[in-house]
Order: sequence, then C-alpha cells, then structure tokens
Amino acid sequence: MRFSSFSLFLVTLASCTPEQAEQPQLARIPATLPVRAEQYPGNTIPISSEGSAEPDFSRHSLVAQTANVAGVTLSYLSFDTRTHTIEVIDQPGLGSKYHTAAQVTKSTGAVAAINGGFFTPEGKPLGVLYHQGGETGALNTASSLGSGFLYVDKSSPSPLLTRRTTFQKLLKDSAFTPREALQSGPFLVENGAAVSGLSNKEPRVRSLLLWDGENHFAIAQCEPISLRNLAGALAQQPLPNFQVQMALNLDGGRSADLNVSSKVQGGPLNLRRWLNKPVRNYLIVKSQ
Repeated sequence: MRFSSFSLFLVTLASCTPEQAEQPQLARIPATLPVRAEQYPGNTIPISSEGSAEPDFSRHSLVAQTANVAGVTLSYLSFDTRTHTIEVIDQPGLGSKYHTAAQVTKSTGAVAAINGGFFTPEGKPLGVLYHQGGETGALNTASSLGSGFLYVDKSSPSPLLTRRTTFQKLLKDSAFTPREALQSGPFLVENGAAVSGLSNKEPRVRSLLLWDGENHFAIAQCEPISLRNLAGALAQQPLPNFQVQMALNLDGGRSADLNVSSKVQGGPLNLRRWLNKPVRNYLIVKSQ
C-alpha cells in the first residue's frame, strides 16, 4: 500500500508522541467529616529519602509510611513487637536533657522517637510513668488525658495498651511489675471501634500510639484534626497492612514531635514544627 506524504507525516508524528497515562485525582475530604478517606494511589506513599527504593510494605516490616486519613496525612512507623519494643525516656524538667525527638533517637541509639504524655505547667508529668522499673509522677485518676496506659511488663518485652482502671487492678497484683509505662489519653479507638464522647473542636496536630491487638504497634503523627474525626477515620481502617484495634492519644499540638532514623525503610523522617515547645518525656522504639 502506498502512503501520501501527508499520511506518512501523521503516522510518524503519532509514533513519536509518548502516551500520556491518566493520573488518578485525589479527593480532599474535609477534616470535619468522620468518614473513610480516599487512599493515595496504591494505598500508600512511602516516606523516603532521595534515591531510596520503595520500602516493602509487608505486615512484619519496620517501615515508615503515610496514609490519607479523613483528608489529612497521617505519618507512622509500624513495627513487630517480637523484634522491637517501646521504652519511656523521661527527663527532670521540660527540655532539660533533650529538646527534640531527633536528639533522643540519636542519643539512645533508637530507631525512632515520639513525644510522650501530657505535663503540668511546672513541667511535671500529668500522670505516672515507669522507666526501667523506676516510678515517677502520680497516678492521674480523673482526667481523660490519663485514661489509658502504655506499658511493658518485666515478664515480657512486648508493649501493651490498656485502660487506666485495668492498670490500677494490675498494680494490686504483686506479680505485676511494670518495667516501662506511660499514662496518657484519651483512647480514640477501642476494640476496633471509635470511642464516643470525643471533642470535635480544635483541630490540631496529633501524636498517637496504634496497636493491632496482637504483635504490631505504630507510633504516629497526624496533621491537624479533631479527636472525634481522627477516631472515626481510624475506625474505618485506612492504614495499609495494619488493623487498628486500639489507638491512644498522646500530647499533641506544639508538643508533637516524631523522628525516624535513616536506618529504617522509609526514613529518615523528622516531623517537628518551628513553633514546637520542649516536652517532659518521649517514647522510643528500639530493638529487643
């Protein structure tokens, strides 16, 4: 078959033009809606340094990643409690030893650090905490900011989350000896369901702990959102390869500070804002 000069020009032009794939558009869901958010393409966007390969998102990985939760970004480090654990890092006063989570990670040889529980204007912990068996502070029995506990028993290196009332009962048992413990709150998710009665006001940066009820934990920071909306979104299970059974709120706002080492897949990560204030304590993730 013979082609005219014009036909040959069209064929050549078409063969030199790369095919433009249609990119999916992300729906930005308002933070005031406690509904399941649209996911990023492929469900996750790995937090990675320049030139690094996309990390393995298998359930047992120690990996930093992000998810779209009710229209805002939640950054988190998930880990297997059979290989890593959580430790409480306290200091005598606000910023008296560490000013940032990055300093804590580097100084302790941890793989990550996040700001811990609430504190009084005088710099005392708002609740009780344990570090290597030593006790500091006093039990917060009234405030919702102390309604939950993260703890590690001396009999097992695996961290656990529980209600304040349950922890109080455990303390009455002579066989129970907490090695690490931090009181904070409120709970956002319990047994996979959003906790009722949470505030829907004051969207702010949130630091939190996530647990699948078995062998996997995560430390996380979320962009400004209300407690109620964050709880509702997490209950919809938006995190790839992680079923949120329990979620405990830590101190947030200007206290929020999350650091993940460059040794971790998806790292390094440093989420600290320039208006951040010094805090009393931190939680670190380290190898057992």
